[in-house]
Amino acid sequence: MADALDKPTQNPALLTLKYTLITVLIFGFLVFTAWRVATWATSRERTKWKTEALHRLAQQSFTNEFILHELEQMKSPASPDLTWANEHVLLMANGEQIVYEYRHGRNIYFPPHLFLGRASNGQWLYSSYHFCNSMAMVQFDNPPASIADFAKKHSVRTFDGKSDACLKPTQ
Repeated sequence: MADALDKPTQNPALLTLKYTLITVLIFGFLVFTAWRVATWATSRERTKWKTEALHRLAQQSFTNEFILHELEQMKSPASPDLTWANEHVLLMANGEQIVYEYRHGRNIYFPPHLFLGRASNGQWLYSSYHFCNSMAMVQFDNPPASIADFAKKHSVRTFDGKSDACLKPTQ
């Protein structure tokens, strides 16, 4: 009994500080873990989409009937409502084209947006720019003069058409 009385008591302020610090550390660890798990899950989905989209884009060419039809509609004066940015094709002012697919992420860039395209000059392109669904952010702009102008304005980069380099943010 004498031993219990001889122990010094801890300062209540230090005890509160100690428990607060432990609580903050545990909470921080839980938030960090949840963020990492969410990042892992969404990056898997995005990577799967990328692989499928690149396969579809590799199958399409500027001579495919589907793509040719879309280009003809875009160039036709009878279709004044169509802009340079259509559902699968972007048409630059100089006639260059990009066949593309776009995955809309969240507006907080988690997961990031992903634009993948194959240009008429053979280059593979990617961007994490927020084009919005159906290219709504750009379709009412004037068409860029060239693919180079489009790339500069919308943070578009080139890649090999296969690697995961296209999953990196461009902004």
